[in-house]
Amino acid sequence: MKKNLSRRDFLKGSAAGVLGVAAAGIFNSPIAFAEEGGTYTPGTYKATATGIGTVTVEMTFDAESITDVVVDVSEETPEIGGLHGDALRQAILDAQSADIDAVSGATTTSTAVKKAAEACIAQAKGEAVEIAAGDEAAAIDESLIPEELTAAEVAGSLAELGEITPDEVKEYDVVVVGAGAGGVPAAGFAAEAGASVALLQREASVVSQGNCASAIIKSKSTEAGIQKWVHHTNSLDNWRADERLLRAYAMNSEEALLWYWNRAGLTTETEYGDGTKIDDNANCAELLNDGNGLFAYLSTSQDLTGVWSDRQDTYDYGDDHCYFMAPWIGPKPQNVGNVLQKVLDNVAAANPNLEVFYNTPGVKLVKDGDKVTGVIGKDADGKYIQFNAKKGVILATGDYMNNEAMVARWCPDTADFDKKQYHKTGDGHVMALAAGAKMEPLGHTKMMHDFDSGQMYEEPFLYVNMNGERFTNEYTGFVYMGNVIKYQPSYNGANVDANHPEGSKGWYCQIYDSDYENWPAEEFVSRMTSAENMQKYIPGAVENPTGVFTHLIDAHCADTLEELAEQLDVPFETLKATVDRYNELCESGADADFGKPAKFMHPIKTAPFWGIRKHIRVSSIDSGIMTNENGQALNAAGEAIDGLYCVGNLGGPFYGGADYPFHQTGLSLGRCYTFGMLAAKHAVAKE
Repeated sequence: MKKNLSRRDFLKGSAAGVLGVAAAGIFNSPIAFAEEGGTYTPGTYKATATGIGTVTVEMTFDAESITDVVVDVSEETPEIGGLHGDALRQAILDAQSADIDAVSGATTTSTAVKKAAEACIAQAKGEAVEIAAGDEAAAIDESLIPEELTAAEVAGSLAELGEITPDEVKEYDVVVVGAGAGGVPAAGFAAEAGASVALLQREASVVSQGNCASAIIKSKSTEAGIQKWVHHTNSLDNWRADERLLRAYAMNSEEALLWYWNRAGLTTETEYGDGTKIDDNANCAELLNDGNGLFAYLSTSQDLTGVWSDRQDTYDYGDDHCYFMAPWIGPKPQNVGNVLQKVLDNVAAANPNLEVFYNTPGVKLVKDGDKVTGVIGKDADGKYIQFNAKKGVILATGDYMNNEAMVARWCPDTADFDKKQYHKTGDGHVMALAAGAKMEPLGHTKMMHDFDSGQMYEEPFLYVNMNGERFTNEYTGFVYMGNVIKYQPSYNGANVDANHPEGSKGWYCQIYDSDYENWPAEEFVSRMTSAENMQKYIPGAVENPTGVFTHLIDAHCADTLEELAEQLDVPFETLKATVDRYNELCESGADADFGKPAKFMHPIKTAPFWGIRKHIRVSSIDSGIMTNENGQALNAAGEAIDGLYCVGNLGGPFYGGADYPFHQTGLSLGRCYTFGMLAAKHAVAKE
């Protein structure tokens, strides 16, 4: 087995690729020696292992027992493995060993905790600790690096560009890399069309995020209305999108979304398009329910007709209609990842021609001349498997938000913000570029928001930074707040990711008083939420709150501004001065400081006082490899690369503006489903 290049730990100086250990307490050596007559050498020992991110376990021993365990899962997916650190800690203490059961739904994190605990126990017993060999000392042959990338960008991914001799070769019609919102539909459609399909997934399960995917419903739209949607969307994309891709989504998304529903068991009693009212929030849960607690709990479907407007733009559809259907699946903390896992399980059970390979990332594309003929994956044991693809390789590996070097060059706006996902390291980008593909031009599109800290996420209350100072006209769409807040101070709060140990950008507070429930309905740009309903967003106020990510809620209510300032961790004197000035402006009837419309200027005087601490994070980076309307990757000449498809957030150019357009809820996931389907159909149809 020959491999010329180092992997992602190059340039980072990492000492261990999979498991790292370090002893603490009374020993300086990483290997301890048990005291005579005792099982363990008393002391505290620490080890790390790779789960979704890096898991750290620190264990304290006396001569005969484990006396304390600290489990750090802060880098794990918050709503999955990140929820179970305390349970895993207690399991180790109860078992007095690392031989514990995995937490259901968090196998990857559980396995990493067990490995790190085993290493701690081995140290305490004076046994040798096996450390997986790393590649950090190897040099990168710069002649193999794609022209559009740097050594640091390649090293930040799992891609391997040197010669690899596989340990095993498998044959398929279609190979899909990545089991998410693009990859699961791609694999499913190809398998149901009769193709033999291999689906490679870097993680131990399906991984996706978000709760809403939407589609254009042609039967409820006019032909001109659909074309106006294309024109409208490109205007919000700063006219940089390829309209052929927008049109492909508009004409095919209905089929993709209904396929996803039906394979998950989220079916309606009658075929959609015959008058069934999916957009009726009151009956949405009844129409879409799998019977196991997973259902459509909300709908933001909309008929785009007449004059559409938000706070920045307007567009006139006239008498034409473009109807998009947008059911929200959940409720939180479940999301589309739960649904897509059901879809994949159901499709694989019905189609034995689909094989899923978890813990097996794709690392290198295989070519015959200019044609892509397969991909090499690397399994959890380090074995290289070559998956040959007769009809095509579909890359659906997601974006590159966790590849610091790629972020710094291709989407630097997001560098100082925390990320919502893990292991999105641009693996597919590097592999595709090495195969001759072309990256979408600079000016990549980002999606940044905070739906979770409090339900009224974009009301134009008073906004203050973490110094307690007002900094903007609050009549700004919350989806654009990342652009405004990046000039404000960083803050070290909860859920700060590993790249920002000193704090991150994206933090501010919404301040309002209890009189808000008396405001006219038209003075709420989204919805008014009662104080009673807001209780579940106050940490600790409601036992086992439903429909929220408990680690993200951050609403606060206090009898005095001073108490509120303390809860929000902002300086009281500064906040008081800001509120006093804001009240003066409200009473004057004009915002002489920032120009907010007068109807949204309400003084903050009536206790109790409310504050929501917002944390803007990166949901996705939505630009990638140049593709056509079939999802085929394009070379520098704009020609399709035979055998290679890039879909989901790996593909483009579907957007183009600095920010993701929020005129249609669920467009991002809907796009991923649709192009996964289109790529599969195109690949399977090839001779």
